Amino acid sequence: PGFLGITLKQMVGTSTMVMNYPPQYKGILADANEQAVQEGRLPYSFLLLVRFADPAALQGAKLADWLHSALAPALAFTPPGTSEHTQLLPLAGIYASLIAGDRKEIFSTGPAIARFLAHQDDTPERKLVTVVNHVMVPDKDHALVEAKVGPLLKVAQNTFQPKDDANDIGQPGAKDNRDYRKAMSTEILANTETCGSLRSYLMHGVWESVWDHENSHLDPRFQHAFLQLAPYIVVGPVEPFYQTWFLENRA
Repeated sequence: PGFLGITLKQMVGTSTMVMNYPPQYKGILADANEQAVQEGRLPYSFLLLVRFADPAALQGAKLADWLHSALAPALAFTPPGTSEHTQLLPLAGIYASLIAGDRKEIFSTGPAIARFLAHQDDTPERKLVTVVNHVMVPDKDHALVEAKVGPLLKVAQNTFQPKDDANDIGQPGAKDNRDYRKAMSTEILANTETCGSLRSYLMHGVWESVWDHENSHLDPRFQHAFLQLAPYIVVGPVEPFYQTWFLENRA
């Protein structure tokens, strides 16, 4: 009861623009992780999102028990040149979705967010690109931060280049331009527990391409919106790219 869906994503690289690299270096890390895996230098990194409508439904599902018994035993890695397995335990957290949006509307109430999460379009065959921006802020400022993430999401979801695109979604981004299409969807999540005096947030976005995302960070409108939040960030931002391997929405 209350289950909304499950998504599995594999990390392929990291956003360059979130590190404030010069624009000519944008996208240079887009598939660096995937290349390192293929060369045997890194293990695969996966993101598993299990969605429930409310905390009571999550608690009733006994998800922590499932993670420990069914998933953790499968996460073993043999480093190059060794014969012993290293156990990789999942770094689990319970996050609450604060606000979300797609190309049609913004979802800001619990029921609307639940409907959005139960009907996501990020299926593997679409070959979309996910970015998950990790930041931490002082928990004493969390109310101020959460008042600012809504306007940031609306800017991130609704801007595009060129501004006068006839379809109102923008043009495909590329290595040698600054165009970009609207995000397919965006979502901001807050950890329901603190880590000492800090609280972590995830900014989860799905895009048509790496270049659309990287070029969006060059847009002055996005930069202005992000600067309203930036003074509160004390850890991060770290923003990996992922490709979706599996998505199951609630029937």
